[in-house]
Amino acid sequence: MKKYIKLLFSFIAVFTLITIVSCDDDEFSGNGKGTGNVSIASISPGAEYPNETVTLVGTGFNEVQFVFVGNLQAEFQLDGDTIYFVVPSKAEAGITTVTLAMAENYRVSVDFEVLLRPTPVFEKISPSAAQSGEIVTIKGVNLGNIVAAKIGGSDAEVEASSTASELKLIVPDGLPENSLAEIELETIHGIEKSESIFYIGQNLILNGELELGDGDNFTNWGKWNGGEGMTATTSENEVYVGRSLKAIGAGGDAWRTQFVSDPVETIIGVEYTAFMWIKAEAAGGNMRFSTNESAGAQYSGNYDIGTEWQQVQWAFTATSPETRFVLDLGATTTTFFVDNITLIAGGGGSIGAPELLVNGSFEDGLTGWESLNGSHDVSTSEFYCGSTSMTATGAGANPWDTQIASDPLDLVEGTTYEISFWAKAAGPDGVFRISMSQYDGNGSDFFYSADMEIPEDWTYFSHVVEAAAVPSGVYRLLFDMGATVQTFFVDAISVKEYEVPTGLNVNGGFEDGLTGWESLNGTHDVSTSEFHSGGASLTATGAGGNPWDTQIASDPMDMIEGRDYKISFWAKAAGPNGVFRISMSQYDGNGSDFFYSSDLEISEDWTYFTFIVNAAAVPSGVYRLLFDMGATTETFFVDDVAVVEYDACE
Repeated sequence: MKKYIKLLFSFIAVFTLITIVSCDDDEFSGNGKGTGNVSIASISPGAEYPNETVTLVGTGFNEVQFVFVGNLQAEFQLDGDTIYFVVPSKAEAGITTVTLAMAENYRVSVDFEVLLRPTPVFEKISPSAAQSGEIVTIKGVNLGNIVAAKIGGSDAEVEASSTASELKLIVPDGLPENSLAEIELETIHGIEKSESIFYIGQNLILNGELELGDGDNFTNWGKWNGGEGMTATTSENEVYVGRSLKAIGAGGDAWRTQFVSDPVETIIGVEYTAFMWIKAEAAGGNMRFSTNESAGAQYSGNYDIGTEWQQVQWAFTATSPETRFVLDLGATTTTFFVDNITLIAGGGGSIGAPELLVNGSFEDGLTGWESLNGSHDVSTSEFYCGSTSMTATGAGANPWDTQIASDPLDLVEGTTYEISFWAKAAGPDGVFRISMSQYDGNGSDFFYSADMEIPEDWTYFSHVVEAAAVPSGVYRLLFDMGATVQTFFVDAISVKEYEVPTGLNVNGGFEDGLTGWESLNGTHDVSTSEFHSGGASLTATGAGGNPWDTQIASDPMDMIEGRDYKISFWAKAAGPNGVFRISMSQYDGNGSDFFYSSDLEISEDWTYFTFIVNAAAVPSGVYRLLFDMGATTETFFVDDVAVVEYDACE
């Protein structure tokens, strides 16, 4: 008769294992080792993948209380003298030990190997845009046993010359032109999806892959400035695929090293997306995109470039019938490697951060949402985006007495996500919170925001949350709106994997010291002992007077009057009672200082701050972000500062 043993997740179980493993630790030679009446005669197979079943045959198994693979508890079933256990999904690949744990610190062990599943690994995809019938080449690992391949959700044919390290797919018919497409590979061991930018469509830039050209020249490209520092390279560690541009920055103005395409036909008023692969030889690289157009040049923000291949992208609207696309690489003396430069009609591609929430703007009613308690509806009279929002009136009791939950979200444990939304109240004193995931009595509810005061004007809220383990296995976002009797409106809800943005400002991570920043009042420095990401942050100690008595400003940024921008950063204080504010732009006595945040209470833990600001007209003509840190004598640390163009309704 089969006996089913349930997992017991408890401190006692873990303590028992530690004690067992430390007692009578004889070496096992492969014939099995027993203590008391328990012994292992065989294990089959002796090597297996996670989530697969392994069989143990032996004696005395009715005494077994737990089975561990390494230090991870495994689910098991007992059938007489046979144990069937499942290799835990998080078991690390390699040689380990299977341990049977019994009462009174008895244990039995046997060697075992956890196998690494040979799932496909994407390393490089080229080209970065292709049309129906064209071939896309994927370089990587474990590409030889593909059961199915998809591009943009449609089945893609595998070209006959493909190998285990180089897979060639034919772009299927019927996919929308100039659309962002995910590449999906399936084997018997699982499905892997690409995270890099890939478009269905024509690359408007000739020779964007840089394969054509003699010597150090590139067909259809010009070296307008700093040409002596631009060469062709085919060295394996310097190319993305085939042949790449190697460019040494002049140091100084961005335009002093300038790589320029031949003119491309563009339509005035149409948005275009440009992107490319780039890496730097050493840390501290910085570059931008620009255009050369008869109606005047346009400029992207500045991009911090690391030492690993990365994609950078920029969307712009054409102002002329012909446009040259320009890489401005001269701001630093860094050596860059550039490949697969691509320009597509249309915009909106993203790198590895797709929207995970369905119907966050409620344009499709309450599809994708479940009203758990109270009543929820859609408003067509109040909205931030589109023509609808979600509305509910609180019960005036517990927060969960008026509660709505998203459909399950595809989140990954241990990954960080940004939850953002716009909200307003119909009257004063409105308060609600958000939470994740749905309460089940077993600890699945791992996150509760603070109570948020909801004003009577549309206001932006944002939270960064790490997805914890949930016993229910289901991640849902909940709005707990029952604490007051106020009526609320919520719109433009978004859940995306959190990534430090590439801003219009330079060196927002302070990895390159205070480059891109100017200390106006007080003293500012870089800390290498406190940082949110990377290895550095900005630090300053307040003067204990006016906010501006300790003040640092970004270099001027290319912002456009009338557009919205999102300012985000992380901050912490060395002690309690720290307060500072941010402002924009620099005070000049003529009204250029159009934005001041409220005083921000800075805690002793890293905290995420965001603001949506509309760029007002500035008499100075200069947009700068300022940190006004002088109101207290506290020491502050600031990291991952970014100013990006923002459109909640895109």
